[in-house]
Formats: sequence, structure tokens, C-alpha cells
Amino acid sequence: MPRGRPRKYQSQNQATEAAQRLRQQRYQCQRHAQAPPEFIQYEPIPTNITANTTPGLSVRISNDIPIPRDSLAELEKAPD
Repeated sequence: MPRGRPRKYQSQNQATEAAQRLRQQRYQCQRHAQAPPEFIQYEPIPTNITANTTPGLSVRISNDIPIPRDSLAELEKAPD
């Protein structure tokens, strides 16, 4: 009666073929370019949540909020 763990493959040929398949599979995986996923799950922010922005950004949250023009003029001036 044999002792120990049974052999995974019955013959040396089967073991060699399995090793070749494993090497080929690893080689194919390495050759595939690793790219970011094509679809990224994104859940938009609900409309009842307001965005906190600083006044210095001049970002208009709604149409009734004016954008100060003097701060934009200061940005357009080139520093000397």
C-alpha cells in the first residue's frame, strides 16, 4: 500500500504537458497590456447637496449668483 500524498499526474508526460500549459498561460497573461477598466462606476451627487466652493474661485453655482469681474482682471495682468 502506497504511503503519502497521491501523485497529481499519472505519468511524466502528463506532468510535462501540464507544466507547458501553465507556462504558456503565464506568458499570455504577461503579454496582455494592463489598461484601466473601460467602465468606471460613477454615482452622481444628489441634487439636494450643495457644493462648497470658496468665493475666490469665481465658480457660479446658479445663474442668480454674480461673478466678480475685478478678480478676473487681476488674473489677466501679467506679473512684472
